[in-house]
Amino acid sequence: MMHDQYQLAAQLDQQFGDPALSSNLFSRATAMKLDEADAFPEAEVSRLHNLGLHQVYVPEQLGGRFVSAEAFVALGRVLARRNMSVAVSYSTMLWTMLAWIGGNHEQKQKIAKWVLETGEFPCLAYSEKTHGADLIANELTAEPQADGSYQLNGEKWPINRATRSGFLVLLAKVKKDQSLRNHSLFIVNKRELDCRQYYHLPRVKTHGLRGCDISGVGFKNARMPESARIGQEGHGLELALKGFQITRTFCTALSLGVGDSALRLVMQFALERQLYNGRMSELPHTRETLANAYLSQLLAETVSVISARGLHLFPRQFSSWSSVAKVQCTYLVDFACQKLASLLGARYFMREEHCDGIFQKFLRDGAIVSVFDGSSIICLDSLATLLPGIAKSRALNAGKISDDEIRCLFDLQAALPPFPFDSFELHGRGRDAVAECLPQLISVLQTESTGRPQCVTTKKIITHAQKLLQRLEQLEAEILSTEVVRGERNSPQQFAFAERYCAIHSCICALGFWICNRGRLNDFANDGVWLLAILERGGVPDFHTGGLQTAHTELLFGQLLHQYKQSHMFSLIPWQLARDGQTEQIS
Repeated sequence: MMHDQYQLAAQLDQQFGDPALSSNLFSRATAMKLDEADAFPEAEVSRLHNLGLHQVYVPEQLGGRFVSAEAFVALGRVLARRNMSVAVSYSTMLWTMLAWIGGNHEQKQKIAKWVLETGEFPCLAYSEKTHGADLIANELTAEPQADGSYQLNGEKWPINRATRSGFLVLLAKVKKDQSLRNHSLFIVNKRELDCRQYYHLPRVKTHGLRGCDISGVGFKNARMPESARIGQEGHGLELALKGFQITRTFCTALSLGVGDSALRLVMQFALERQLYNGRMSELPHTRETLANAYLSQLLAETVSVISARGLHLFPRQFSSWSSVAKVQCTYLVDFACQKLASLLGARYFMREEHCDGIFQKFLRDGAIVSVFDGSSIICLDSLATLLPGIAKSRALNAGKISDDEIRCLFDLQAALPPFPFDSFELHGRGRDAVAECLPQLISVLQTESTGRPQCVTTKKIITHAQKLLQRLEQLEAEILSTEVVRGERNSPQQFAFAERYCAIHSCICALGFWICNRGRLNDFANDGVWLLAILERGGVPDFHTGGLQTAHTELLFGQLLHQYKQSHMFSLIPWQLARDGQTEQIS
């Protein structure tokens, strides 16, 4: 039985039809044709708009259809598994989130109208060529004028949809100092600017996302109305960082979509390829590599799903949580894709041959996700700074998360509260609900096992869950015993702590997912061997030959093969995709 929050995404994928059928618009052949021509996916973006997909970017209370972050991530997975250029081009609409977070009532209504009635796309104009992710050092200025308006001067680059977008989400310096209060955030319709006072920079040639409008925008004494400012004067960086807490979490959808298609393409190749008097899929090394890549996909899914649900429940903790989710999902999928490429051999490097050569497009396109919305390095740096506070507070907050909160976080059938746009904070006050609930999850397993026969898998899961808690406690001890010099940059050791924390956090997500959903999923998901394999691997993204038990390899490969043949999403969640040979449904 499919959960309600995944219905829309499943229906959308089935409307698109089989991606192997070249006559379908969202097909591999069309995606590669556009990629080879560096062409923007005009028809695909228009089709999504005609289907009303832009409505899911606007909150329900403002007339849109955005209700659930989990459902939103599911839609992103469907788009990314088809064509990342389409997913990324359409996803710029996500930057309206800054209005829902920091705008006043009038601004929210105005921007919702732009999206719902005109289908206007925003672009995110944050970065600059000289300063990159160092937003404090950015030089584009918005100088306040006597009449309350602002005068813009400077350039933003590189920006997705800078040329095509109808309005800008713009971060501009309003003070000359280097403080955290020297920027304001603006959302401005280009129609409100004098076209003689702004210009577009040339499109940038990129290795991946070759059809996207990656360009820039510049201003020369451009006047912008006071009403364009979102939030208080000088609070732009704060709003920007809060926005990243949401969008970093949503980036996991892109990685999952890429991971699904990469795995599906290589699975098809392994089943068809004849080597050494048999099929390539029969070779032990091939089976284990595919099984491990599948395991990475399942682990990334639990991280993504639980973080999406966490946005509704624990928004004040996402200064750290969003970094964990984004880093871990990109690490898991990117490493798995490199291993899958080795199975394709020379064909992974070709822009034709197997499945129109689209594997290399997914490999190129997926690699950029780790750079979006703060690169993995930036996310790990931020997390490393926050970890001492998290390590100190976990023991102090033990048992403070209620059983109902735990169930709501992990149980896919539990109803979520409305999305709390106004509840995000710059610092998470040293809290991480996922890490804090680990002892309670272990207690649930032990209590349920008391007085009844335990299967071998459950016994081993309990043992590994206890070891996981020991790993967490050991990491916390190391973090707290490491001297932190105020004002100095984080050391490589602190970055390593952050990576270890991401792996542990992801294992807890998988554990909680299994405990709270078993009995209501398919037999494979209920059995828990996948979870045991994750715990034995330690949640780390990198895997090596011989690392999986043979029995685990065969169970994982068997489920992977079943979902491949049934055209199911590679997922722990029942999720029917478009079937082989299915034509698109044009409404």
